[in-house]
Amino acid sequence: MIFKNSLKLFVANFSVFWKLLLYKLVAIAICIVLLIPAFNSWGNALDSVNFVNLLVDFSTKTVFVNFSAIVNSLYVVIEAFLDAMANLYASNPFILFYTVAVVFIVLPFLFGLSTIPTGEGLYLYMASLTKSSFMANFVSKLGRSALYSIIRTLLLLPFLAVLLIGGYFLLSLCEIDGIIQIFLPIILVLYFAILLSLFTTFLSGFMPASVVFDVSIVKAFKKGLKAVSRMFLRVFSSILVIFFFTIFLTFMMTSFSLIALIPLASVAIIMLEMVMFFESQGNRYYVDLDSIVSPRKLEQCDKFCKVKNII
Repeated sequence: MIFKNSLKLFVANFSVFWKLLLYKLVAIAICIVLLIPAFNSWGNALDSVNFVNLLVDFSTKTVFVNFSAIVNSLYVVIEAFLDAMANLYASNPFILFYTVAVVFIVLPFLFGLSTIPTGEGLYLYMASLTKSSFMANFVSKLGRSALYSIIRTLLLLPFLAVLLIGGYFLLSLCEIDGIIQIFLPIILVLYFAILLSLFTTFLSGFMPASVVFDVSIVKAFKKGLKAVSRMFLRVFSSILVIFFFTIFLTFMMTSFSLIALIPLASVAIIMLEMVMFFESQGNRYYVDLDSIVSPRKLEQCDKFCKVKNII
């Protein structure tokens, strides 16, 4: 029901996708401007390993080539990129650290600033079918959004380190001949989908709690965890479906499809988080102009859980 209702909400508020897409393109443009001083150094480092040609070769491959060829091509691209990083570190370590800071700290922070304004607009729609301006919510909630984004970015950094190191290790298995070549693409998709889903599920109540209860960021984080604990498996399985198809479609339609798929997945997850939170609190909500959902009251859910544990 959570996935079905979030899908209805997504269709009724599809304009949110275009707003987030535009915002994220602006955020990427800002980071590109910040990276201008690093372009020459990176260009020399990437040229030294023929990176552009390797990337184009990978990006134009689709599932019709076969998954194993895509995985092998991706491994070659990553190996070349790591060689370029090593060359850049040897010649100009400051540029390397500056680039990492922009890509892994500034960009996620800017992306995170859009989450609470989007959630605020959805909350008004779900509670009273009221439409609100994204920019108005963005300006009015900027302070809260900044705190939210800082905390989320700080949690994201160690997670990304584990995710990327583990992913690189799995990719390196493509050099082993045999049956691993057949199953490695499936293992990779499941690895990234499951880990991303676990992290997203863990934080899925954070933004809705901040929007719905209008409490401090710390209290919102605690309330969010409590809400997720009430329906962890349902939330996790729904988010897993979203990430699985996002990664799978990326393999099918080339990596350029991420330009549209990432904002689509982001909006779908935000919708899912809001629906989950309303359900966990037992609050009635609209999913479209003709449908209102009346979940079990919070007291009923808690009593049921206690009885279940006793039995």
